[in-house]
Amino acid sequence: MKSKSILKAAGVVAVAAGVVVGANSLGIAAQGNLVQLADAAQMAAVKERQELMKSIGGNMKTLTEYVKGEGGHTADAAETAAMKINELAGQIPAAFETEASLSEMDAVGKNRGKPEIWLMWDAFVEDAKILETKSADLAGVIKGGDMAAVQAAFGDMGKNGCGGCHEDFRGPKVE
Repeated sequence: MKSKSILKAAGVVAVAAGVVVGANSLGIAAQGNLVQLADAAQMAAVKERQELMKSIGGNMKTLTEYVKGEGGHTADAAETAAMKINELAGQIPAAFETEASLSEMDAVGKNRGKPEIWLMWDAFVEDAKILETKSADLAGVIKGGDMAAVQAAFGDMGKNGCGGCHEDFRGPKVE
C-alpha cells in the first residue's frame, strides 16, 4: 500500500512539474518541450473571431448560391449578404488584436490563425480593408443587376478579399 501511495505522489509531482500556471496562462511539458496553451483572454478572443468568420462564411454561402442560381436567393438577399460581409470585415482587426496563433491555441481547437497575423499586422489590416472595399463594391454591382458583372465582382472579392488574407494568414484546415 505504501508503494502505491509513493507512486501516486510521484505521479502528482511529475504532473505538477509538467504543468506551469502563471499570469493566467497554462503550459504543459510534452516530450521535453513546453507547449503553450491559451490563456482565458486568448480563448475568448479566438471564440469571438471564430464566430465572426462563421458569420462571414454564412454570408458567402448566400452569395455563392445567388451567383450560381441556387437556393432561391434574391438580389436583395445577396446585396444584404455583401453588405453584412462589409460590416464584419471592418471588425476583423479588432477581433485579432489579442494574439493567439496556431501554436498557442492547442486547447481551443480549430484555430487557423497563423503567427504571421501579428508579425505582419499592417498587411493583415490592409487585407481586411480590401475585403471591406470588395464587399461594398459587390453590393453595388448586385444592385445594378448585371449578373456577369456580379459574378466578376464576386470572384474578385473571393480571390482578392477573402483569398488574399487566407493565403498569408490562415493555416490549414483543422479536423
